[in-house]
Amino acid sequence: MTRPPYRRQGQRAGGYRRSPWWRGLRNLLVLAVAASLLQLAGSGEVTWPGVVLERAKEVLTRPEAGWRQAGGALEKQGERREGSPPPSFDLRGRIVRVADGDTVSLLDATGQQHKIRLYAIDTPELDQAHGRAAREALSQLVYQRQVGAVVIEVDDYQRKVATLYSGEVDINLALVAAGHAWWYRYHAPHERPLEQAERQARRQRLGLWAGDDPQAPWDWRRRHRRR
Repeated sequence: MTRPPYRRQGQRAGGYRRSPWWRGLRNLLVLAVAASLLQLAGSGEVTWPGVVLERAKEVLTRPEAGWRQAGGALEKQGERREGSPPPSFDLRGRIVRVADGDTVSLLDATGQQHKIRLYAIDTPELDQAHGRAAREALSQLVYQRQVGAVVIEVDDYQRKVATLYSGEVDINLALVAAGHAWWYRYHAPHERPLEQAERQARRQRLGLWAGDDPQAPWDWRRRHRRR
């Protein structure tokens, strides 16, 4: 005897059962019509939709409403990423090494060293045009100085991806504004201060933008990886 085919949950001969969302919508429509008829028969008019809408408005505008809390969290995250106003720091310490234009090592008060990749920017590789100039620019800003770091995430190389501050100066933003770095739009598309800083540096032909047709470091890495 041939074994019947396996029937998935919810399936019946000839197809699938009508989906639950359709049944739910049908039931809501039936209840709405019934409520309207009852109210019409009792008072001569239908007022319940307005009452429901007013109640929904009251719930949504409460300070403790979930969407308000979520919006507040997003605003705080935006301030944390853009550094305005300067947030509390996840790390503090002295910069003891500048590997290139966007990578440093921070030594904290306990003697632990943290490798940090600057968030939302990308500088030329050392073998690229302006690569060593970008590293020198970062060194002048932070080497052997006390800085604060706002850590955004940890990357695949276990580096902390962060925005650095020296006093109230956003180092990431300062590098882009001086023409030593690109706004890394692929990883940080919503960082508008960096976008504006890059646009201004391009317009004034500062730093790497003084050269003819500077190559983005991500394009440079892709090209050299294929060789």
